Amino acid sequence: MHELRAGDVFAGYRIERVLGAGGMGSVYAARHPRLPRVVAVKLLHSSYSADPVFRGRFEREAELAGRLDHPNIVAIHDRGAEGGRLWIAMQYVAGTDAETAVRAGGLGAERALHIARATADALDYAHAAGLLHRDVKPANILLGEGVGGERVLLTDFGIAKAVDEGTALTQTGALVATLRYAAPEQLDGRGAGTASDQYSLGCTLFHLLAGRPPFTATNAGALVGAHLMQPVPRISEVVGVPAAVDLVFARALAKDPGQRFGSCAEMVAAATTALTTGVAPTQPLTDAGVAFGSGLTAPIPGTEMDQGGPASAAVHGRHWGTTGVGSAGNRAAGVGSRRDVDGRARRSRTAWWVAGILGLAVAIGVATAVVISRDSGSTGALPTTTTVAPTTTIDAWAAARPTIAMFPDLLPASPDSEGYRGLKCSFATKSPEAVWDTGFDCTDREGLQLQVMAHKDADTVGKFIATLPAGATQQLRSRYGRPLTVRSFHGSTGPWLLVHFDTAPYSTVLLQVYWKGHTHQEMIDQWLTTAPL
Repeated sequence: MHELRAGDVFAGYRIERVLGAGGMGSVYAARHPRLPRVVAVKLLHSSYSADPVFRGRFEREAELAGRLDHPNIVAIHDRGAEGGRLWIAMQYVAGTDAETAVRAGGLGAERALHIARATADALDYAHAAGLLHRDVKPANILLGEGVGGERVLLTDFGIAKAVDEGTALTQTGALVATLRYAAPEQLDGRGAGTASDQYSLGCTLFHLLAGRPPFTATNAGALVGAHLMQPVPRISEVVGVPAAVDLVFARALAKDPGQRFGSCAEMVAAATTALTTGVAPTQPLTDAGVAFGSGLTAPIPGTEMDQGGPASAAVHGRHWGTTGVGSAGNRAAGVGSRRDVDGRARRSRTAWWVAGILGLAVAIGVATAVVISRDSGSTGALPTTTTVAPTTTIDAWAAARPTIAMFPDLLPASPDSEGYRGLKCSFATKSPEAVWDTGFDCTDREGLQLQVMAHKDADTVGKFIATLPAGATQQLRSRYGRPLTVRSFHGSTGPWLLVHFDTAPYSTVLLQVYWKGHTHQEMIDQWLTTAPL
C-alpha cells in the first residue's frame, strides 16, 4: 500500500501521483514547493529508516551523489527525514527505461551501444568522484527525449551503495543489486569495486543486444552459481552479432575483477569495435585463457595454454601438463593445462572460493529508484517494472557433501575449515563438457596440490580413463586398505598422479596429485600411502 495519496503534502512537496514502488520504497511525482517543476520523491521503507547504521550511510552517500553533475546521471535535488522517514527528491524524467524498451521490441545494435556508452560515461565519472553504483541494470537506465536525440540517464546513485555497505542487511548476506546483473564479488563477499559496476553494465549491454541477460536461471541459487562458476555465454549464438563480440563479453564478465577492462568506457568502445568491424581488440589478460560457454578455452599467445598438445582440461579438469585447444576427438586424450601452481592456488582461494558460501544467505531486494510512472496514458509518464525476488538460502557446498562423507578425514567439512595436513579446498571450475559432476581444488600446508572429482557413476570414470595414454601403473592399497590404481604422468610442470579407487562407492571418484619438486614415487611414499583414503 502506498503511504501517500494525490494532494498530500510531504516534506513541502505536493504529491500528484504514484510513479512506482520497489524493494526500497515508493516513488511519487510531486510538485516542488518553490519552483514550477515536477520532481520524483522517493520515500524509503520504514525498515531502512529505523536502522541507524543505514541512516548514517544513506545520508553520507546521498550527499556524495548530490554532488554529481553529469548529463547522464539523474540529479538529486534534496533529501531528508520527515516523521522519522527518509526521503530523497530527484530529477523527474519523462520517457521510459531501458528494460521496458527491450520488452517492447529489439533495440538494435546502434541504440544499445548509445545507451551503454552514455551509461559508461556516467559510471566512469562517478567512479572518479569516489562513488560506486552497485545496482546497474536496464530498469535503472532512464530514456527520455533530448534536444539532440534520446537522453540516457542513470538513476539510483548513492542509494544502492548505502544499502550494500555498513548495514545489517549486508551483515546478514542480503544483496540489493538485482541478481541477474550482480558481479561475482558482490555475491561471494569479496566486496564491490569499480569493476563490479563494469560487470553489471556488461550484463546490461548483453541484455540490450540479445533481449535477455547472459544468465537466465529462474531461481536465486542457480543465478548465484552461474555468476560465480559458469562460463560466459556466447552472445553470437543468441543473436546475430560477430563472434568477436564474444571475446568482449568474456572479458567484461570475467570472474576475476582484475581481468576486466580498465574502465566502463573502454569496455563499450571494445564492444563497438567488435560489432562494427568484427574484430576484437587485443585483450591483455593475465590468466591462461577466456572461458566460453562451449566448454573450450581460447588460448592466449605466450601462455602455457599455447604450447600445443592434448587438452583434457576442457573436458575433465585442470590436469597438469602440456596443453592446447584440441579437437573434439582429442580433448579427453591426455593431460591438460597446469597454470602456475602457487599462483593458481592463491587465485582459487580468492576468486573461486565461493567463499563463505556454506550457509551464505542471499536475500535479494531490488533497489530501483523509480522516477517513472506506470500510467502510460499520461503525457511524459515513464512505465516501470519492479520485481522483488524471494529470500533464498544457498549452500553451494551441499552438492559435494556425499564426496566429503566418503573422505571425512581427508576433506574439510566447509570452505573455511581444514582437512588432512591443513588441506584447504575450493570448488573446481567446471566447463559444460566436463565429465565429472562436482570437484575440489585443494592445497595443503606443504604445497601439495590435490584435485578431487566425483562422477555420476563408475562407468563414466572408466570411459574417461580409457582415453588416457598408456603409462606406468601401480596397484596399491590406501592407508585404510582400499585397493587403488595409480597412474603416473609427466606434465610440463613436472610429474603428477591420477588415483582411481577400484571398489564402490569410491570408484566414482578420481584424485589428481601434484607436488612441485617431488617425483612420482615420493608423492606415493610421502603422501598417498599415508593419506586418510
